[in-house]
Amino acid sequence: MKRALIAIVAMALLSGVACASKPPKKQFQLLAGEFVSPVRITKPVDQQSAVIGLTIKSPAWVPNTEDRLYLVKIEKDRDLFEGTKLIPTSIVVPPPGSGGGGTVYIQNVPPGRYAAVAFSTSEKGFGKVREVTLFLLPKSVVAQSDTTVSPGSIAFMGEYEVGASTMVLQEKAADEVQEHYFEAFWGKPLAQVIADLQVLGTPAYFAVHTVGLRRGSRDAEAESRFLAAAKRDLEPSWTPVIDRYRPPSR
Repeated sequence: MKRALIAIVAMALLSGVACASKPPKKQFQLLAGEFVSPVRITKPVDQQSAVIGLTIKSPAWVPNTEDRLYLVKIEKDRDLFEGTKLIPTSIVVPPPGSGGGGTVYIQNVPPGRYAAVAFSTSEKGFGKVREVTLFLLPKSVVAQSDTTVSPGSIAFMGEYEVGASTMVLQEKAADEVQEHYFEAFWGKPLAQVIADLQVLGTPAYFAVHTVGLRRGSRDAEAESRFLAAAKRDLEPSWTPVIDRYRPPSR
């Protein structure tokens, strides 16, 4: 909770520097904070319903937290690394003994092309406020998770293990893709936020971090693990969709 206090104080000071009036809620708050209701497990709405899933392992994901993945909708090729349409997935509660990992899904997703750009953890703070930390995925994961899902199907984005996190304010903590998605979530370029904070002194804690990729896989074994998890986690009415899964051509 000390981290939350530091972050709250830093944000309050930044708001005072930028504008005397109350600033609008940032994209990060709208997407990752208490302003987003949990996405519950649902049933297919019709025969065209599709679902996307991704398995991730991170030391940041621990029991008693609410974890969420964020996708970007890709309508043009440039949207992969410079997209703005961000979609929060279902909340995942890592099972005991999982070692900081879980599989997340976005259900009844419109057919199209998507990639994973970030995940967040959320723990209960003061009152109804939740302490949310956002972790920006590296360019390599964004590229490797690039996936197209067709109507009435299930798509697998891959299985990834990421390493320890680095506070985004540190020098060279973010690659160019992480810098872009920082701005998409936060509402300001990273360089501007760092410059604003230099007036006050860099805080000991900031609610956005970056992570690097240790290993990633979209091979047949990873697909099999994902499909087994989907059958376990999703409503039984998704089973015919899962059974129709065909690996994409490589």
